[in-house]
Amino acid sequence: MPKRIDHEKRKVEMLYAALEVYATEGKNANLSLIASKCGLSRTTVYQYFKDESDLFHYAVKYTTDVAFGIYSSEQYEAVTDPVEKLYMITTDIMNRADTYERQIGNFLKTIDQIEGLPDLIKHRTAKLVLLFSRLVRQAIKEGKMKKCSPQDIANKLEVTLESYLFHMVFFPQNKQAIREIVADIIRINVIE
Repeated sequence: MPKRIDHEKRKVEMLYAALEVYATEGKNANLSLIASKCGLSRTTVYQYFKDESDLFHYAVKYTTDVAFGIYSSEQYEAVTDPVEKLYMITTDIMNRADTYERQIGNFLKTIDQIEGLPDLIKHRTAKLVLLFSRLVRQAIKEGKMKKCSPQDIANKLEVTLESYLFHMVFFPQNKQAIREIVADIIRINVIE
């Protein structure tokens, strides 16, 4: 009886192997090194990804899907205070970034070399902005935040989180300051 292969699981394994390879090899990384790290042939990797660009696109889609799965999980749904949920999600994003700091650094350094990737990232983070905006609207409605533009707050949070990633890679000494700015964006609009 042939061995059943969980293709989605294999793609995720290749993704994590790629992150490790990019963390150690940087711009010298390629699908052959990724295949070797996975214990697979290069041909097998090409059955899943047509090229490195395809792998990067999958990485963005997969990681954002995982994040949104987490933010709609029972753990987050159980939190009814929208302000607390804003703090939880923004903190989680920065903590996850810290966990994969080296990999994200190499990813950011090569992002402009992958066609269409910046647009895909912007498209996927738009969903995050909508989530932030919805939570701010809910907090205003419940009298927990001052009247403000939910879209402006959501955009500020998204840009500041992007800044966190940039500083994480190029100016790590500023990470704590960015964390405080993210918290302040929320805090200054909270009704005491």
